[in-house]
Amino acid sequence: MNRRSARLAAAVVATVALSSLIVGGVSADRGSLSAAREASARFHDVRLAGRAGFGQPPAPAPLHFCISSLNGTGAMGFHYINAGNLDKVLDPAKPEVLVYAPDRNGRLKLAALEYVIFQGDWYADHAQGTMPSLFGEEFMPNDGSRFEIPPFFALHVWLYQSNPSGMFAPFNPNVSCDTAAASAGPGGRGATASLARATATARDQRWACSIKTA
Repeated sequence: MNRRSARLAAAVVATVALSSLIVGGVSADRGSLSAAREASARFHDVRLAGRAGFGQPPAPAPLHFCISSLNGTGAMGFHYINAGNLDKVLDPAKPEVLVYAPDRNGRLKLAALEYVIFQGDWYADHAQGTMPSLFGEEFMPNDGSRFEIPPFFALHVWLYQSNPSGMFAPFNPNVSCDTAAASAGPGGRGATASLARATATARDQRWACSIKTA
């Protein structure tokens, strides 16, 4: 084999190896998304979410209400938080938050999962400047001031609602809070005793942050 042939062969091998890595990475991400979907599919029924420990922070905490963007780029919806998952562990099968979007009639539908870790918890175990990631995507930092909580990192995954801005974008232009007043949930029309109990349980558990209620 001459030198030119050897270089060509090396280039082919390198290309194949790189392609394998890329395909492997995509495959791993799809596998993680599949795990997230499998773990959360039952939560289309908000009552089952309540029984699993997800609930809304009590009013008048900002996160109790339907969340819209401040610049007209869409909305998120209602955040149902599992206090038991709000720790230092980021697991595709254990989202910290379920995001429910109100439909045109005000009924809640599961739209997205949100993975959250407080910056203080993250930096307790990682170097400053590093970022958490899942599904091959880095989390977005948030100073927490709008929601009256400490700074955190978050990643939205729009598994159940098409998002023109991208699967991992924080806000979705296909979601609106215009019908939020009619939405079912704790304290609203269609609330169930089991979900109310789950909300109370979430409030009583140790949070990694303090949510102002007055």
